[in-house]
Amino acid sequence: MRILLVDDDEVLMQALADRLIQQRYAVDIASDGQSAEGYIGVFNYDLVVLDLALPDGNGIKLCQVFRQSGYHNPLLMLTAHASTDEKVRALDAGADDYVVKPFNFDELCARIRALLRREHQALPSVLRWQALTLNPSTCETRYQDQPFHLTPKEMGLLELFLRHPDRVYSLDAIIEDLWSFEDPPSEDAVRTHIKGLRQKLKAVGAPKDLIKTVYGLGYRLKSSADDDRPVTSRRAEPKLAPTAAQNGLSQAVAAAWEKYQHMMAERIEVLDEIAIALSQGGLNHDLLKSGQVAVHKLIGALGSFGFPEGSTIAQALSPYLQSPETLDAGQINRFTQLVEQLHQSVEQSSADELTEALAAGAPSLLIVSEDLDLSYRLSAAATKLSLQVRVAHTTAQALRLAERTLPQLLLLDAEASSPPEQFQQLSQLAQLATIPFFVIIDHPNLEMRLQMVHQGASQILERSEAPDRLVKTAIDALKAKTRMAKIAIVDDEPQLLAVLQTGLEAWGFQVTPLESASCLWASLEDEPPDALVLDIEMPGINGIELCQVLRADPRWQQLPILFLTVHQDAQVRERAFSAGADDFIDKSVATAELATRILNRLRQVRPGAPQR
Repeated sequence: MRILLVDDDEVLMQALADRLIQQRYAVDIASDGQSAEGYIGVFNYDLVVLDLALPDGNGIKLCQVFRQSGYHNPLLMLTAHASTDEKVRALDAGADDYVVKPFNFDELCARIRALLRREHQALPSVLRWQALTLNPSTCETRYQDQPFHLTPKEMGLLELFLRHPDRVYSLDAIIEDLWSFEDPPSEDAVRTHIKGLRQKLKAVGAPKDLIKTVYGLGYRLKSSADDDRPVTSRRAEPKLAPTAAQNGLSQAVAAAWEKYQHMMAERIEVLDEIAIALSQGGLNHDLLKSGQVAVHKLIGALGSFGFPEGSTIAQALSPYLQSPETLDAGQINRFTQLVEQLHQSVEQSSADELTEALAAGAPSLLIVSEDLDLSYRLSAAATKLSLQVRVAHTTAQALRLAERTLPQLLLLDAEASSPPEQFQQLSQLAQLATIPFFVIIDHPNLEMRLQMVHQGASQILERSEAPDRLVKTAIDALKAKTRMAKIAIVDDEPQLLAVLQTGLEAWGFQVTPLESASCLWASLEDEPPDALVLDIEMPGINGIELCQVLRADPRWQQLPILFLTVHQDAQVRERAFSAGADDFIDKSVATAELATRILNRLRQVRPGAPQR
């Protein structure tokens, strides 16, 4: 649950916030009325604590403003005045409770809990879902009456899903509900918390997909009668039925992951053999070389597939294989433990998580619309076309989302009466980020079109157009940015090549995957690329040597060359740039980051090249 504290006493409010955060609330602090109105306009608060005396006005008037603007959740008033008249005025203005300073922290927190219970009085004190129970008061969780432990954030996630079992929560909605404005996590961090919660539920016997991924929308609880149960979104109410394209993608991802998971398991089995050999003192040269190759491939593949935990474990294993003859008994035991953790990480990864990982590399569209129905239909159309989608219902919310993750496309649903500052703020964002800015409006006349163009609109679209056509126009503009640039990728990992090809083609690039330097050399004359992506470690000629050969040829001296590698130490990086590299990228980054880096390189080399 999310609470807003409005008071200019920063020390007191921070102390109160610390108490509330310990009780698993997300807390924001506003020091004046203007800031508070901004917070209320962007976030959904379960409760507001408001001081009577504020630097820029009266708390009672601000309370009235909140109520008149549609805020109906509990509001608790704080004041240094104990007079009956003040209490009556506050309660008449819409406050639900009144506390006099100085107050006891425990009593104030108890009043806050009481107000929140009153708001949710229809909910039971113990939340239940099938065989799963959670007691928010005692923080006790059980599955089939078996207790299990959760971290505070995992507890907050589970409580959120249990309180709203029919609702889909996007990553943005989860962040808004469980984290403070000043310290939001990355989306990858939220995914990690969800994965940890899933693993703990699975460990006590719950279905591995009890927390279900709804492709393109977010997460929700799954019941035994899942297909027959209506679902609502945290962002909009209409139900979105899975499209054939989404179902097909999910099936393809599931099939692909079954194949990749088996190959990952085979590589980990090599590490199992090494662990046994180390414990018995009989590690031979061939097995050691196989293990070094396996670790190298696991670091890159797991990272690129969106499983950073597995990639991190594989990285931790690598130093043990550099000089295995020097390992003592404790180090050998630690190596064995890491291999077991790697087993668990890969086995617990699901097709849903792979789908999320692939989606994280797709281009992102930010939709700004007050019309819930239209924004939802646009989201459905964009999801069907494999875009990441974020929806904002206000300009402030859009700027907040863009600050967290910059979109590749911006789509504004604007009425003719929309205030000019709305256009100005969003067009400035689009111009600074050099991203296409589309405006949807009803029957725009020539004067309106001219005004929008002057204010930065890239294209003006008719609101009467079908949502899929509106989104298709945006995608075409994104692909025009790439100008169908030809990208050659050289890596000896075919599964990684397949993932990168799928992700980059969604951006409009023409991708040629190649498994060796000799394959690249054979194709250079017939199909010269606009940019080249290289791995460092490859059989035969390695990436750095290949880069040196290319830079020694006048024809390829201006070709953008980007290294995509698991090696991130300074020495390897320096060798790559000395050989002529233009960029050096960690393999664990999402495809979106790689696509952006390629676009930046193309822009610097080609006149009129794609802009980001």
